[in-house]
Amino acid sequence: MSLGGIIAAAILSKGKTLKPANFAEHIDFKPAQTMEEAVEFAKKNFGVKTFDFGDDLEFANWVNEGLVNINNRFKGKANIVENLRFATPEEIAKHTKDDGRAAMGWCNSFMKHGDNSSIVFNKNSIDNAPKMFNDFLEKCKIHPKFDETGEIVGGYICGADRNTHTKILKLSEKMLKEPDNFSRFDALNGLMLCDDYFQSIKYFDKNKLSILKNKIFADADSVAILKQNNISVNIDDYAKLGEKELKEQTQKILELLVDVNPVSETATVRGNSKFDVLYHEMGHHLHAMNTSLKDSIWGRLSKKVSKLFKSDLEKQKTAGIVSWYAQTNPKEFVAECFNALCAGRKLPDDVMKMYEYYKGPKLSNL
Repeated sequence: MSLGGIIAAAILSKGKTLKPANFAEHIDFKPAQTMEEAVEFAKKNFGVKTFDFGDDLEFANWVNEGLVNINNRFKGKANIVENLRFATPEEIAKHTKDDGRAAMGWCNSFMKHGDNSSIVFNKNSIDNAPKMFNDFLEKCKIHPKFDETGEIVGGYICGADRNTHTKILKLSEKMLKEPDNFSRFDALNGLMLCDDYFQSIKYFDKNKLSILKNKIFADADSVAILKQNNISVNIDDYAKLGEKELKEQTQKILELLVDVNPVSETATVRGNSKFDVLYHEMGHHLHAMNTSLKDSIWGRLSKKVSKLFKSDLEKQKTAGIVSWYAQTNPKEFVAECFNALCAGRKLPDDVMKMYEYYKGPKLSNL
């Protein structure tokens, strides 16, 4: 092997360990009154080089507050990305899917193009988040109503996760009752919850028999109600049904039990907080800092390993504890874990073990 080949091999095989930052363990956040003040806050506290959100002070304050949350959560040890800005039209075009949907934001740290220490936000999509959230509520007819006791109620799609449904209703109530306090970032959280809502319906449709057996027929109160209504609780009776009839019977059961047992708690959570987009992309940034070319080319983050991740039922089950999106590939799994951790969720040991295996950023207090 030539000298150049030896050097290249050494570079590619060299490991990489994230060196913790050394920011203040706790920073108090106070919304800036001017854009100059917001820029200075980011540069002074986190060493940010580019902080460019035009004249959108609300957005700048949202970014700074999210960065403070990350910093305080990890006691000043989280490396903050150097560049934070709005995306250019050319970048938006690159991140727009065939169906016309554009990403809310992305991290360039794993990419081959663009500044490789930056998080970029799609202002157009984020500005449109309240409309998109409202359109979803209208389409699914789940704007909140109130019963005689004043409790929130609303349209419910059979099989959707009840907890996610309740969170969406509360955000919807805020949007209708307190429009001045309902921000673009509340709507972003709502859209993530909408994703969870639809995914829970898909999960339910694929796993009706398992849910009947393990969540409904295993619950004594539910069984008693079903028997009172002359409905079979023998799973073998349902296993014989065709898909259409099984769906009809399951829906009948859920409607009967809707106020007794929220049996369809099947969602995994992307919608942790109004900072989901920022937390997720910071997870990508720190993950990139903790990995080497070796990891990406033939190691744990290679294309081959990512394909195996999708077909490994055990890994999919573990990733599904975090969110449905965490099941996409190892990089998204790590970013979704980081989002959850920043939002204060405690993840199980098996999730954290897999997070470490894929070189998720280890920080103090993690």
